[in-house]
Amino acid sequence: MPFIKPTYNIDGDVTDIIIEALISDGVKGLIFDLDSTLIESKSARLTEEVKAWLSKARPHFKMVILSNNKNSIYLEKVKTILDMPVIGYAKKPSRRGFRQAMEMLELTPQEVAVIGDRPLTDILGGHRSGAKTVLVKILRSIREPSWKTSIRNLERRLIGK
Repeated sequence: MPFIKPTYNIDGDVTDIIIEALISDGVKGLIFDLDSTLIESKSARLTEEVKAWLSKARPHFKMVILSNNKNSIYLEKVKTILDMPVIGYAKKPSRRGFRQAMEMLELTPQEVAVIGDRPLTDILGGHRSGAKTVLVKILRSIREPSWKTSIRNLERRLIGK
């Protein structure tokens, strides 16, 4: 399944992404998944580690969040907390949301990296849109139910990781 093989497969969460590696690869914009990638699912709580990583990354990249979440009140709260544009109800892996995010960033797909924790939504959608992709694990602070972990592990087996 090379179409869902990420450009970068990070053995950790978003804070383990090496910013300089993305810069040297020509990345100028980041499209982030939201829940479990930047914040705990549906919590709108930002950890100090993610906050520090975002502060370090902001001078180098334009940023936008692309989420399948449909809760507009929650997404508005997240927009304020993270201080970046949020596109909700994206229906990932549909290309529509990814195109909208790239237009918002005013960048070409070759200049964008999609960062997310799900191969079948974030990585597949990013590849279908022509962007580079970064697969991360869920945030270290998250303790999810075993059924959800099983689904994640199955998705990762599909891509050979």
